Amino acid sequence: MRKIYLSLFGAMLCALSSFAQTTPFTFIHLSDLHVSTVTSAVNQCDVNGAKAQCYLQTYASMQPKPAFILCTGDISNIGNSTAVPGGMYSALTQYLYPQGLMYPSPGALFIDAAKSIPIYFSPGNHEYYTTLTSFSLSTETLPLLDSIPNYVQNIAPDSDYAVSTGISVILFMRSGYDISYLIAIDPKGSGYTDAQIDWMRSVLAQNPNKRKILVMHHPPSNYEGTTCGIATHNAIANDSSGSAYYNRIAFLNICDSFNVDLVLCGHSHQNVVVDKHGNVIDENCDTCGTRFVQTGPAFAGCYRTITVDSSFITVGTPQLSCDSTTNTGIKGAYNDLEISVYPDPSSGLFNVSLGQSIPVNIKVYNLLGETVYQQSSSELVNQVDMRSQPPGMYFMQITADHDGIQVTYTFKYSLVINK
Repeated sequence: MRKIYLSLFGAMLCALSSFAQTTPFTFIHLSDLHVSTVTSAVNQCDVNGAKAQCYLQTYASMQPKPAFILCTGDISNIGNSTAVPGGMYSALTQYLYPQGLMYPSPGALFIDAAKSIPIYFSPGNHEYYTTLTSFSLSTETLPLLDSIPNYVQNIAPDSDYAVSTGISVILFMRSGYDISYLIAIDPKGSGYTDAQIDWMRSVLAQNPNKRKILVMHHPPSNYEGTTCGIATHNAIANDSSGSAYYNRIAFLNICDSFNVDLVLCGHSHQNVVVDKHGNVIDENCDTCGTRFVQTGPAFAGCYRTITVDSSFITVGTPQLSCDSTTNTGIKGAYNDLEISVYPDPSSGLFNVSLGQSIPVNIKVYNLLGETVYQQSSSELVNQVDMRSQPPGMYFMQITADHDGIQVTYTFKYSLVINK
């Protein structure tokens, strides 16, 4: 299967498009849309694209208009879903133009009926998922395919491509599917093939005097950041969380050699900007080399504005759109509950901070869907003792009582037992 994937990949590698933009321009960075046509008991998502409808309308009405929208993966919650025809992408495409377009090329979809603001995509690991909860003992990984036919049919080609303007070049790259749990407890993206690395080097070499932006889902360099809106996150303070497994160092070296300005990504559901060593830096540090920029998930309304001119690329601070209500329509305290789990990974003892003292029920499930821990509490910080459980990835579900309204938050984190 891997050989088939690589041969298809090589055949589709060199797409390059351009548009006439020689003056400074601003675009919007989104990540982790997680649109879904069904509710999820496993993770946060945007049911029926309710949040997407709101923020796309917001961006379309901005003045001045953004030049385009850029999305760095996990467009669908379960992209290869066998239970939902089309992989759930209809929850997003119902709000894109032209309506009903099949097998769109890069930049062929727009967020407005006038078709003045294109939207570009790179795929994430959830594009490959067939389910979120099953666990394959034969492969030790979440079930997925090594191709993404629903994504191709509804969103963009399954290929790397570049978009060139008069003052910039933007490379959209695939950072792959989850690598095996035998290799990484918190699975990384599979990374970049040798063909991708060669293509990346070639395109950058052809654009020596332009601002350079690379776009992908998994962050090649990472550190613990900040939450965004209702989103929970699971970053680890080193490159082992969300990084590329294959050719990561080659990728970072090319960023150095060709003076890449930005690498835009998501995956960890957090806001942070780091250098290649994982040191947190200012969004607009001009002496730090390549800036690796993560933007929190769009399902929580998170986004950044980024402005490109011929001398520098200015990265905006994280913003929230459509944050007065959540996807469930519950206002107020639901938006204020800031859940964090630390340390993660740990030896089995975790602290769960809620941001406020309210009644909650904490449950932890293994990958088979079995409840392995449960606790009720009204404390600001709660300790979860998982030392009796084996290493692996677990799902945590927190049900909060907001003045009699039950709200459920679900997210995943990794547990590592150090013997």
